[in-house]
Amino acid sequence: MDNNEFDEENEYSNSEKIDKVKVLSNAFSITLAIVFSSVIIFSLYVVFKPLIVSTKEYGTTTLTEEQIARLDKVAKLISDNYLYDYDQDKIVDGAIEGMVNRLENKFSYYLYEDEYQEELNSGANSDYCGVGVHLSYTKDDDAIIVLGVMPDSPAEEVGVKAGDIIVQVEDTVVNIDTYVDAVDALKGEEGTSVHIKARRNGEILDFDLTRRHITENNVAAEVLDNNIGYIKIFAFDNGIYEQFRDEYVKLKAKGIKGLVVDLRNNPGGYLADTMYILNLLVPEVKDALKLVSKDKEESVFSTTSTNQIDIPLAVIVNENSASASEIFASVIRDANKGIVVGKKTFGKGVVQTEISLAGHGAIDIVSAQYFTPSGVVIQDNGIEPDIEVSLPEGVTNSNFIERDKDTQLQSAIANITK
Repeated sequence: MDNNEFDEENEYSNSEKIDKVKVLSNAFSITLAIVFSSVIIFSLYVVFKPLIVSTKEYGTTTLTEEQIARLDKVAKLISDNYLYDYDQDKIVDGAIEGMVNRLENKFSYYLYEDEYQEELNSGANSDYCGVGVHLSYTKDDDAIIVLGVMPDSPAEEVGVKAGDIIVQVEDTVVNIDTYVDAVDALKGEEGTSVHIKARRNGEILDFDLTRRHITENNVAAEVLDNNIGYIKIFAFDNGIYEQFRDEYVKLKAKGIKGLVVDLRNNPGGYLADTMYILNLLVPEVKDALKLVSKDKEESVFSTTSTNQIDIPLAVIVNENSASASEIFASVIRDANKGIVVGKKTFGKGVVQTEISLAGHGAIDIVSAQYFTPSGVVIQDNGIEPDIEVSLPEGVTNSNFIERDKDTQLQSAIANITK
């Protein structure tokens, strides 16, 4: 198969044509950007290629006559004997869900039609009405932690800060059973208000926020001491390439002497945008990423830019950095453009294809495995950092670390300034 080359100027304009194919999995952390009507729960994902396939394309079946007869027999037994009225489409939906579940693969699942449409709509754009925060559920506090506050947002205006623990939204007290409802309650019609209670340094603070139109920002950037640039990427999602590029250009214009890219707790995202960002940082790499399908067909992705970062670079990862984050870290290291600091990554190295069932939901199944330029199998193995650094024992929540306790960030800075 021909190489799939990503050129920053010539290719990115086509990226909006790429349909999304998400991979979801059970992980230890949750990344919840308050975006759209759906919340990514326990999710690690990467968007691979434009493939939304309808079952109408299939004219044959892989089931034997006996298997088909068995399914039909059960349907007829239910029809002839079940006492109450029922929805036959729901019966079929349940059968499909059962088939996928019996694959016993945590990355393969069935989406009901309403879930599928919600997912499609959630990625259609990066605009929504809300308060402008990046959130995660924290098991330690049984509440919601603010990972970041978007600039010029209602949350920023009233003084909500990264690290705040949201314990109540309106009348909903946050816990493991209610946090999804609490997150949903932060969204609403533009101009309406929402009240939250948040804990900061042991003190409960009350905030009244007025919801308004938000354009999601998945990056946070600043200049640290020693003139080191810092960019945190919450997820490789909606508009991330443009957001990263703009912040990177601004930092470079300020004359930064080094750059730290923080991918801790980043669950992944769009593969295309990940490659576009890498195109800003690494030289031409002919085999930046290799995907291998069930039939051993290979897709090799390359970067083509002659641009590359000309200052020291460090990438910080942890055990919840997954999928596209792992691709990013591995390409930076294998291209000899930077070091990887932190803890071994999650180990999400497979890609799923989402297949539409023509108005009856979709199935999402593992369809390929990807490999790093050096041939490392990421699946179940993760990426080992060049410099392994743990957080101090006193740090109980890796989603937010105070700077003076952030040994991983301190190590990254020390190793690119020596």
